[in-house]
Amino acid sequence: MRKKKIYERGDYYLAFDTNSDGTARSKNLYIFYYDREGGRGRSHSTGTSDLELAKEELDRFYDERERGLKFCPTCGQAFSGEPLPLVATAIAEYLEETDYSAADARLSHVLSYIEDQALEDVRCDELGDVWVGKFRKWAAKVPIVSPKGIEKKRSPGTVEASVSMLRTAINSAFIARKLPHRATFKVKAAEDVSNTPWFRASEEQLIEMFRYALVIDPPEASQKQIEKWRRERRNLLQYLRLGVATWARPDALMEFSTNPTTGQWNPATCYINLNPVGRAQTNKYRPLVRAPRQMVPILEDNHGKFVKAASIRTAFRQMAKTLNFPINGDGQSGEKLIRRSVSSILRPLLEKEKSWDPQGRVMLGHIRPNESDKYATPYHEAYLVDALRLIEELIDRIEAAAPGAFSLN
Repeated sequence: MRKKKIYERGDYYLAFDTNSDGTARSKNLYIFYYDREGGRGRSHSTGTSDLELAKEELDRFYDERERGLKFCPTCGQAFSGEPLPLVATAIAEYLEETDYSAADARLSHVLSYIEDQALEDVRCDELGDVWVGKFRKWAAKVPIVSPKGIEKKRSPGTVEASVSMLRTAINSAFIARKLPHRATFKVKAAEDVSNTPWFRASEEQLIEMFRYALVIDPPEASQKQIEKWRRERRNLLQYLRLGVATWARPDALMEFSTNPTTGQWNPATCYINLNPVGRAQTNKYRPLVRAPRQMVPILEDNHGKFVKAASIRTAFRQMAKTLNFPINGDGQSGEKLIRRSVSSILRPLLEKEKSWDPQGRVMLGHIRPNESDKYATPYHEAYLVDALRLIEELIDRIEAAAPGAFSLN
């Protein structure tokens, strides 16, 4: 029979120990918790039926097991130890130090939950699978509201992105304080919470995207509208170019810069490092790839950020709508469409040459180089040679069908 929780601390809770028929086995309150080492649920008697004393015992038991604190047997006070940060503090610190564009929106959702549930005093070490499970349930009921007030259901994938970012923020706080703790809750795998969009643009549809981006003179528009139009189309064109050349994820494309301080563009070797200097690699690995020859003069002509906009989401959506691509709110024609489509177009050709594994997977960031590769393979003439050739051939076809797609204007 499910125990009725009286008081909780992280994944630990107070309840009376009952039989299957609901009768009490003992007058004392018990602490119930999951023993991760033993792999099973356990209980521990507080030795009292007094709720306040039982709460104190749960707090002591929790702190001793989860935080590694030791308590004085005489006064019951914890010996001095390193203070653990509040979750809100950890989030604020992480947002201040990171330049990851999606972090603010993802963690703001967690902060909204903390405020809504009056959990401002919750500490990082108190977040376990139970706490995160409650956040997931709460978040799933909160719709996404557009600037125009249009609501749509928040997907499990969007919720899990907040959970993943929360774990990163908490671990960052522990690392900054040189504490041995790490977030204990699990983040669900992407394939468990998201449905992969089925739509892939064909080569002809890809060409249509470039044709759309190259039209920069709207008819019968004011000068202000014309300037806005040109700016949006120019940024869209840059995004399409870099997306075809690298197959990178949207966040990597938006953050890419030719500023020498980022170490992302090396004209001496014509290599593109999708991971800037100083940024730690994550599970979504950003590889080192070779620049197609058509991209070299474009990259050399660029200064600073390659896509000079905070977002191209609106411009991309308008393009997809104009070209009659499927738009149904589940990412079919989102910014990742370029990555999915180019890899889909070229995969059969790479498989024919027996080069999809590893070259295609390296391009997508699905495998990482081993230690030997770091010293030899990346700058060898055979590195990604088949992928590079096929990308250049695709670019030649796009340029022929949409003049200006990959040439300096």
